[in-house]
Amino acid sequence: MRQKNELRPYQDRIATHLYENDEAMMVVRPGGGKTITALTAITELLRDKVIHHALVIAPKRVARVVWPDEIDSWAHTSKLRYAILDGSPADRELLLRSPPVSVRDITIVGIDLIPWLMKELAKYGPESPLFDLLVIDEASRLRNPGGVRAKELAKHADKWRMIWGLSGTLRPSGPEDLFMPSRIVTRGKLWGRSFHRWRKDHFRPVDFQGYEWTPLAGAEDKLNAEIAPLVATVAEGELVQPQPTVIIDRVQLPDTARHQYDAMNRKLVADAGEQTIVAASTGVATGKMAQIANGFLYGEGKQPIPSHSAKREWLEDVIETATGPTLLIYDFNSDLTMLRDALGEELPYLGAGVSDHVAAATIAAWNDGKLPFMALHPASGGHGLNLQHGGADMAWLAPTWSPEYWEQTIARLNRSGQKRQVIVRVCVADNTVDDLKLDRVHHKMSAQEAFEAYLRRWQTRDKTA
Repeated sequence: MRQKNELRPYQDRIATHLYENDEAMMVVRPGGGKTITALTAITELLRDKVIHHALVIAPKRVARVVWPDEIDSWAHTSKLRYAILDGSPADRELLLRSPPVSVRDITIVGIDLIPWLMKELAKYGPESPLFDLLVIDEASRLRNPGGVRAKELAKHADKWRMIWGLSGTLRPSGPEDLFMPSRIVTRGKLWGRSFHRWRKDHFRPVDFQGYEWTPLAGAEDKLNAEIAPLVATVAEGELVQPQPTVIIDRVQLPDTARHQYDAMNRKLVADAGEQTIVAASTGVATGKMAQIANGFLYGEGKQPIPSHSAKREWLEDVIETATGPTLLIYDFNSDLTMLRDALGEELPYLGAGVSDHVAAATIAAWNDGKLPFMALHPASGGHGLNLQHGGADMAWLAPTWSPEYWEQTIARLNRSGQKRQVIVRVCVADNTVDDLKLDRVHHKMSAQEAFEAYLRRWQTRDKTA
């Protein structure tokens, strides 16, 4: 394998920022080379004996595929010794117990194993090299202050001498997303340790129940200014990635499905064959409406009841007119069933229930150009994976509610190394929640882009003023 040698100028600059700061964050859009930037800083810290070891926490498949691939792909990192904590708890414990100083430079572990990892690390003293440097890849995954993983990591963050957070979309849903990653990276020094106190000081509730909050006047600018010194990002014009071409394909619900959809929307009840489906709340009803928009409705025992074939017909058109390998993005299990019915049971996919071994083989086959179609669920393949070598076409059976999943999933193809224009087709059932999903994605991504623009302005400010 031919190894890469030269980093981009902004990667060198951000690697220096990481090297020089015990508490630091990197915000670089997907495809911008976060992993090798962090690895470069790690390599230099190891070379200068500032640290003896780095512990990397990353999304599961990113930990098992992307970090090892990046280490092996670059000349200046290829000699790094690493281990991936995988397998049974006993296997992972044995790997962790191996002396990191003499056996490896980096230990890589999936974010899903944080609770187990924190329990195991309690057996080690503060002098252990395991506590030299902690790198959290896709730190936005820990933005939920009530999440078990985020709380566990925050509780033990003081043990590390250095902590870095990496992210492509640090605040995908709003400024509240900033608290928990910064709480972990700064050990609470930036905004304290209590999310609820911080939120009360800077936000106000929008609804009576306090489910949604909005920033107080001037609060967002204040928070941006406070977090900016912690963050290194790409300056204007440094990372030029062609925008993907997004094509919205609209389909119409047939009369029967429209009646079913409208009944669920207005009354939280819909007839489906011999069953009457009742939604317990408006939130549940919204999920049911998304199912109807896709062509089915889950009934008793989670059995899908067909509603219409409009999206199936759209899918058949995508398959028939495909001019190159195409990534098919699905949401529900019934969507995957439809994909496999149309393309065969052997359709490769990345989603729930796929083992790491099978996923790695599927990714390799895709990048080698051997797969005309591959299915992907955004939650399983929406972060970090390099899929740009296998194709440039993507088709979504429906939009996603998550702005983060939207951008991260498209960035599996639209990233450095992609030689073709990325085409993204999205199937939208007209006048349904599909439209609301698109609106949410566009609104939230506009706010994320405004935040990044602030970081760029701060980074390039006149420091002599």
